[in-house]
This record gives sequence, C-alpha cells and structure tokens, in this order.
Amino acid sequence: MSERCIQGLEAVPDDVRGCVLTIGNFDGVHAGHRHILTTARDLAAERGKQVVALTFEPPPDLVLRPADVPMRIAPPEERCSRLKDAGADWIVTLRTTGDLLEMPAEAFVDEIVLRRFAPSAMVEGENFFFGRDRQGTVDLLHRAGIDAGFDVQVVRPITITLDGEEIRISSTLIRRLVSQGRVEDAARCLGRHFVLYGRVVGGHRRGRLIEYPTANLDPAQQITPGDGIYAALADVRGRRFPAAVSIGNNPTFGPAERTIEAFCLDAEGDFYDERMALSFVARLRDQERFADASALKARIARDVQRVREICG
Repeated sequence: MSERCIQGLEAVPDDVRGCVLTIGNFDGVHAGHRHILTTARDLAAERGKQVVALTFEPPPDLVLRPADVPMRIAPPEERCSRLKDAGADWIVTLRTTGDLLEMPAEAFVDEIVLRRFAPSAMVEGENFFFGRDRQGTVDLLHRAGIDAGFDVQVVRPITITLDGEEIRISSTLIRRLVSQGRVEDAARCLGRHFVLYGRVVGGHRRGRLIEYPTANLDPAQQITPGDGIYAALADVRGRRFPAAVSIGNNPTFGPAERTIEAFCLDAEGDFYDERMALSFVARLRDQERFADASALKARIARDVQRVREICG
C-alpha cells in the first residue's frame, strides 16, 4: 500500500495538523466524492495546507448489519488510489469497531478530528452524518468549528438525470444501477467505467467446446452487474483486451451457479489465479437460452463482433 495511505491514527505524521480534512466512506469515489475533494484541494492550495481524506475499513454497514451489508463498488486498495487521484495528499483509514461506532458525535470531533488533525478547514456534503446513531451533522461541525477555529465548507450534491428525474449521485444509487446492469448510467455517476476486480478461477470449460474459452472471475465482496452480456475491457498480466462478458447461470446448459465469464478477444492461453480487472463499457443484451450449443456459438460470434466495434 502507498506510503500516503495510512492505517490508524497512530501512523499519522504531525505535519498533517492544520490540514483540510474530509471524512467519509468514499465507496467508488464517484463524481460527488470528487467534487468534495476538488473543493478541499482548492482550499488547501489557498492556505498552503495538505488534504486528508479520513475513511473506514471495514465499511460501517458491515459492522452494524453483517447479514444485510451492501456489496462494495470497489475494493479498499482501489479506493485509496482513487482518492489520491481525486486530490487527497493523505488517506487515513480507521479500523471500524463497535466502540468507534458508539462514540458520541461530540467525542468524535474532540478525540479524532481536533486531537489528531486540528484541521484549518473541513469539507463535507450536505448529507454527512457521523457518530453514534449518525447524530453528528454538518451543523454540529459548524458549531465545533466556531469554538475550535476551523472553517466548514458544505458542498452541494452532484446530480444526474435518470429516467427523466434529477437524482443525487451516491454510492447507493451506483450500486442499484450496477445490479440492474445499467453500466453506462453507473459510468456517468462514477465519471469512468465501473470496474470489477477479481481472481480468475476454474470453470466448467464449456467455452472451450464451442471455441470461446472464458476466464471465470471471482469478485469477492464487490457488487456485480445484473445478468446479461456485456462489452468490456479486461486488464490482466499488464495487457488490455476487449472482452465479451457473460454474467448469469448459463441457461443453455441447464441450471447452474451464477458465473462471471470473460472471453478475452485475441488472448492466448489461460489466466488461472491471475488478478483481472473488467471495465464494463456497455450492456449488449439479456441472457438467453438457445436450442443447442451451435445456436449459442452463432450468437456469441455476433456478440464478439459488437465488442470489437464498441471497444476496438
């Protein structure tokens, strides 16, 4: 992990005191998050300060509701990289514990915000909440800032028009769009393609029988696009390939577990145990059940041609 990505408050260097601080989960580091970071970056440049993004691992929902936790948009190591790209000089990750989540909002400000960072300014979104039962608000931060001598800047949300309605961009919205297979709309919210990361694992090898061998991806705790066929870009072993991706239960071959299979165009050999990143560019169609393997093969050929046209 980068030296600018710090685990725990004890490792925070003293020279970050007086920073411009922003706090959040930052799952996906979407357009709304980047707006906050850009605002913090501008403030820091005016003051000659550094930008610190304070976040949490595991996500608080995983601790609060372990049986009903939303899947991640991106793994934590990618979050750190995205926050740096968005303008953070330092990313500090706190371990999420029951004690941390039970800390009253005023104590969180005193013991963490002021004692460790003594910020000259904080930047947050309108819907920022913190502390026990999410009782801490931007109004509380404003009051604390008046007493402690730091400024608080609240940025308005970034919105997007979806289905004729203006909607605030959020991690929750992006998860919903991805799960529905609306990867183009998710990309509009993220400001980039949705990327699924995972390890290539063994499959049923049916693709080889119809001359379209696939790499099967295990995405761990990431959310996955809804069932369907997609055009994507596969990054593996330092190379990038256009890829036709099938997500679903392989209806042509009967009931099966849900899989994520990528046919990497013009690739040779297999990628077992390699880490692969799939950038979803477009949804091509729903999954279909074909009469036989020959009909499936013919449809895949058309899908592959569309992938070439879309992804080059």
